[in-house]
Formats: sequence, C-alpha cells, structure tokens
Amino acid sequence: MAFDESIAGVRPFFLFQVFWMSRQEKATLTKRVEFCASHRYHNPAWDAETNRRVFGRCNNEPSHGHNYLLEVTLSGDIDPVTGMIINIYDLKQYLWEILEEFDHKHLNLDTPYFQRTIPTTENLVHVLWRLFSHHPRIPTLEHIRLYEDEDLFADLSRAWVEESRATGVPRARVTRMYRFSAGHTEDEHLWGHDYSVSVAVDGPIHPETGQVVDLSDLDALVTRNVLDRFHGKDLRWDPAFQGQSVSEVALAGVIYRSLANRLRMGQVAGISVRASHRSEACYMAAEHDAVFSAFPPS
Repeated sequence: MAFDESIAGVRPFFLFQVFWMSRQEKATLTKRVEFCASHRYHNPAWDAETNRRVFGRCNNEPSHGHNYLLEVTLSGDIDPVTGMIINIYDLKQYLWEILEEFDHKHLNLDTPYFQRTIPTTENLVHVLWRLFSHHPRIPTLEHIRLYEDEDLFADLSRAWVEESRATGVPRARVTRMYRFSAGHTEDEHLWGHDYSVSVAVDGPIHPETGQVVDLSDLDALVTRNVLDRFHGKDLRWDPAFQGQSVSEVALAGVIYRSLANRLRMGQVAGISVRASHRSEACYMAAEHDAVFSAFPPS
C-alpha cells in the first residue's frame, strides 16, 4: 500500500490535531506514524485446506507485508508553559521505542505477541494499545486507528478496551472501503458521481480467526447488495429512492438497511458515503440517523 509519502520506518514529519474539550485547559492530540511489517494468517489447529479456505491469500507462505499507518489519539492537561499536553518530539521518540519492535519484522516469527493469536489488524491494535498504555510517559490513550491498507483499518477506543477487560472478550471495529459510480436524474439532467462507501463493523474478535468479521463474507454482501445494485445505474430508478431525493444522506441510510443483520460475524455499525472530497454523510446504527458534513474548500 502506498500512502501520500512512503518511507521506511516512522515518518520524519507529524500530523496532529488539537481539540478543545473544556475550559479546564484539556485537549486531545492525534499523532500519525507509519511502520512496515509482514504477517501470515494461519491457525495451527486447522488443516491446510481450512486455513486456505478461511484466510485465502493471507495464508500464503511465508508472509505478506504492509505499510501500516497508525493514528494515536491522546488526552491530557495543557501545560501552561509549553501550551502542549506533551512535547511532540518526545512523543515521537516514545512511540518509536515501542514501534521499533515491529518495524520491518515478521509479526508471527519476530515478535512474542502472536504465539497464540493471529496477527490480524484487530489483534495488533490491541497489542499496541497495551504497550502504549503501559508506557510511563505517554498521556492517556483515547483512541487508536490502524490502517492495514488504504481501504481497511481497525479502531479501538478507551471505552471498548474497558468493556473488553470487564467481559474478558476483546472487541474492535473494522472499516472497509468500497467504490462505485452512479448517477441520478434531477431536473431532466443526469448527474454522475464516483461514490466512496465505508462500512464499519463492530464485534468481538473471534479467537480462531482473530477477526471481527469475515472479510470475504463482507465483500460478498457489499458486492451483492450495493455494488451490483448501484454501480453504473441511475439511482432515481431504484425502488428505495421512490418518493425521496437522491443524496449522500439518503444513500447512506439505504446502504445500511441493505447490509444490517446479514453478517455471520459482527454487526454493521455505520455507513459513510462520500460523493466528493468536500462532503460526507454518516449513518450510525446506534442513532438510527444520518449526519451530513460539509468541508470547506482546501
């Protein structure tokens, strides 16, 4: 996978965002770093045929590699002298102290964390959370997002970690991105868009697969119920849009309802739809509603 800038190890620059939380001078900060590693999905308790059927090409020997992109969100008090919750240069060093154990390594063979678990993105994000949270100089962890590829990432929040500790069952959220092109007729004109759709799935991490959702099942479901249905079509002729206008908000709700409660593993938690880089509609299952966001021109 190639991101905007590709280097070996941690990027020599940082991106961070500060969000004011209250008048008590607290803030959250998000740091982005990149590292490279390889892994293989393999359950030694299964025979070769079962491993190939469940994991597909991810089971191929000896391994396959990724340029992982990691986003670490921290919270803390703003230092009145520096104006920061932590020195950015120091944070980079602290993160690298941990990530160098994974960078340019075979996760199955070169690290001690996957002797009994499969190094999926879901399991890896839990390992990183545990290591970061035990570092004495890293502020409070709020959220981790780990991109395995540009179209696949796992999320872990402090609330989910606390729930996992209470139940003894690790949980995570996995998001997969899909694309299709479609149009819709309005005022006798056909307007076309290249849609980007993100499907978020929540659930427990299955101990035998290390996954929240079987990605093959998710891909098949999205292909059947979304891509085949909408790609290259005029959305106005779809029965779901009879009586309502075609918009990112409406499309997000339609896609959610076409996918909800149809997976063997995990539950669809939300849908994000983009028709351009300037706007996005998100439908979250917990709220049963869609929210539209518009971004200012860059």
